[in-house]
Amino acid sequence: MHNEPAFPVELEREIFETTALMHSSTIPTLLRVARRILLWIEPLLYRVICTSTDGDIARALLKATKSKPPKFFHDAVRHIFLGYTSDWSVEEAVELLELCTGIVDCVALGALANPVMLPILANMRLERLSVSLQELFGPTTSIDPTHPLFKSITHLDLLQDIIDGASTCAIPALPALTHLCLADEVSWDVVGSLLEECPRLEILVNLWDYEGAPLAHAHAGEMPFRDLRFVMGLYKNWINAWVAGAKGLPDFWSRADDFVACKRRGAIAADCYWLEQPDDASNVSQSIPS
Repeated sequence: MHNEPAFPVELEREIFETTALMHSSTIPTLLRVARRILLWIEPLLYRVICTSTDGDIARALLKATKSKPPKFFHDAVRHIFLGYTSDWSVEEAVELLELCTGIVDCVALGALANPVMLPILANMRLERLSVSLQELFGPTTSIDPTHPLFKSITHLDLLQDIIDGASTCAIPALPALTHLCLADEVSWDVVGSLLEECPRLEILVNLWDYEGAPLAHAHAGEMPFRDLRFVMGLYKNWINAWVAGAKGLPDFWSRADDFVACKRRGAIAADCYWLEQPDDASNVSQSIPS
């Protein structure tokens, strides 16, 4: 009798799902409450997969293929982080991506940003991608902005050195792009060209390593043009920030959106481009992975 719901089923489900989303560490305990709770909550255990911090969960997901139908994985996993301190092979990463066909947000770093990923990612409806396009397309292939990979990507975090305009020449042709992030020092010529050639771009973020703060501040003061859409800022713990955003918490994208919105309504000066980041526990110093 104690397993009978005390609330209407819809309300009970909302309570448990909200708890699981806000406090993911409680999920293993919640799974043992009752079978109906397990059916609701188990997919949330796999909603955000980070091979760098939750490798055990990612491998548990692969093992679950023996007991779960393909639809479970399609519906459950929405955000995947591949790489950095991960010991995953390209083959394992491919297996994971082929399993999780419903993801909307993907990070692929280092060796895991591999051309073999392209056809798999192209079959998804990705909205956010963090990657070096040079590594993803390979050293002998030019970046094709008409590739199906880009059909629905609105947020692109370009994790590569931007030497000159040739590094970003494909960006203006991306069909759905509204938010772009470039890492560390980028020439003003490149920034200006992107803002001019991408009229649909709502936000262009230039994110710097926290250790480069003095140089970043100096660079921000030298901006030779005005554009409300441009934002500069620092990162400390890039992985934690990504996980926070994947779980619906504020990240650099949402903060940049709020910052630009404040500029548009006059709450922040139009010529202010520096976005101060909150000094919280999730921002322990750490470099952008490669």
